[in-house]
Amino acid sequence: MFSLEGKSALVTGATGGIGEAIARALHAQGATVALSGTRAEKLEALAADLGERAFVTPANLSDRDAVDALLPAAEEKMGQVDILVNNAGITRDNLF
Repeated sequence: MFSLEGKSALVTGATGGIGEAIARALHAQGATVALSGTRAEKLEALAADLGERAFVTPANLSDRDAVDALLPAAEEKMGQVDILVNNAGITRDNLF
């Protein structure tokens, strides 16, 4: 595969199956990742599992203020965002 060393990625919906898998894949290729989602405990557990180069940036993307604050929060932790994965989703049952 290819190296993402020196790159940073913001992954929304990082607590779901697809988002977590994407975050893990990016991290495995050397990227620093900012993990975003609404389930803080799952974000913290994922960041702990990934170890270095993984940061938690919780956000509820249905809240406009949280959306506006997300990028600055990620940039504060990583310096910049090179890759954005817009993976967050919601259903009527709020299963995501």
